[in-house]
Amino acid sequence: MIVLVLGLVLVAALLAALLWRARDEVAPDAGTASRADRAAAPASVPAPVGARQADPAQRLQAGLHALALTTTGTPAAAAQDSALGEAVVASLEQQDWSARHLPRRPQLLPQLIQTVNDSDASARAMAAIIGQDAVLTGNLLRIANSPVYRLQARPVDSLQRAVTLVGTDGIRQIISAVLVQPVMQLHCLAFPQFGTVIWEHALLASRAAADHARLVTHEDGFAAQWLGLTQGLGATLVMRHLLDAASRPGQAAPSPALAAALLEAWTLPVASRIAAAWELPAAVHEALLRDGDQARAGLPASLRFARAAAAASLLCRHGRIGQAQALALLEQLDGTPPHALQWIWRRLHGRGVETLEADEPVAS
Repeated sequence: MIVLVLGLVLVAALLAALLWRARDEVAPDAGTASRADRAAAPASVPAPVGARQADPAQRLQAGLHALALTTTGTPAAAAQDSALGEAVVASLEQQDWSARHLPRRPQLLPQLIQTVNDSDASARAMAAIIGQDAVLTGNLLRIANSPVYRLQARPVDSLQRAVTLVGTDGIRQIISAVLVQPVMQLHCLAFPQFGTVIWEHALLASRAAADHARLVTHEDGFAAQWLGLTQGLGATLVMRHLLDAASRPGQAAPSPALAAALLEAWTLPVASRIAAAWELPAAVHEALLRDGDQARAGLPASLRFARAAAAASLLCRHGRIGQAQALALLEQLDGTPPHALQWIWRRLHGRGVETLEADEPVAS
């Protein structure tokens, strides 16, 4: 009897501790903390499966995947999940990656790249490229009016006004996003938030990469922004392979753990294939191939920082971590001076994301 009572007391204590920890992990940090406070902030974003001491970039990426892979269904059993994972990996490894197996290159992309490479081309010339297509024009104005880019209360109602307000670099980023967004659209019943979260992450990462390239690594901002967009395309294509394999008769829905593992391993390799097939600047393709210890300088460093910063911003917006913890993790990344980090963070996190509702509260 005494042993039973002691056992019940122990279980109750463990449950209380877990509940207390869970409350601390999800509580957003509403205030502005000092650097010392940020350094002491607990790291509640999950580490990748199998990684004991994941670096901050990996931890933030794992947190992003946890956010994007929220599921309402019943995941497959372990044996089914394992077989499904093997099928997807075999598909990705054996894929000949001809044009028919990749997202179709936006028709106006070559004109955009040519115009960007022309030192005499103006922002108006680039906007004129989009003006050839009424649907793309509408999408450009919608993104120009989003919280990310809108600078005044008055709506942006024409291409000319958009060019005037955001300038050459801004119009490049908007045009690139407009060309990519239709290709990234993905309806995912297994993970309903995936398409929206990955698009928001790509949009934020493209902006952060361009800022980081210009300010920190002194690389081409246009190439950097395409790194942010193509890594989002890579994640979308990996998910399409997974959904295709899971749609076969008798196959249960994939688990979030399997999806996260595939995204972690395959997003950048698939993105590099897309960059090559779309004939993006060679620097984009090469940077996507360099990961791990190689991603410490140049464009790969800007990509690594941008993916982490965009993930941190989204985790803050969705209440998964506080701003103090987000900045504490970003400060641990090599090669970004504190003043540059603060400036990029304000530009990245100080405004809403294009696909979020206008009345949704944004972390400050």
